[in-house]
Amino acid sequence: MSTKSVDVAISEELVPYLNMIKDGKDIEDKLTLVAVFGLFVAKLITLEKAAELTGKSVCDFIDILKAYQIPWCDCAGEQRKVGGNIV
Repeated sequence: MSTKSVDVAISEELVPYLNMIKDGKDIEDKLTLVAVFGLFVAKLITLEKAAELTGKSVCDFIDILKAYQIPWCDCAGEQRKVGGNIV
């Protein structure tokens, strides 16, 4: 995945909250993760695209979503499949 550098100003008050996010090695990674969470929760991107944007496998991204108690599937009562495997 190619990247483009974009300058973004954020409130200094957000930094301590961003640092509470265990995933991501720096603020840039943490901001990317938060942005992808928002896009995924808003149903603007798929699970697969969200994983791709964070550089994770789908299964690893699901584990991250679970760690933050973010629902990753809308299929109530149905079996969930990822990569052909029931999870």
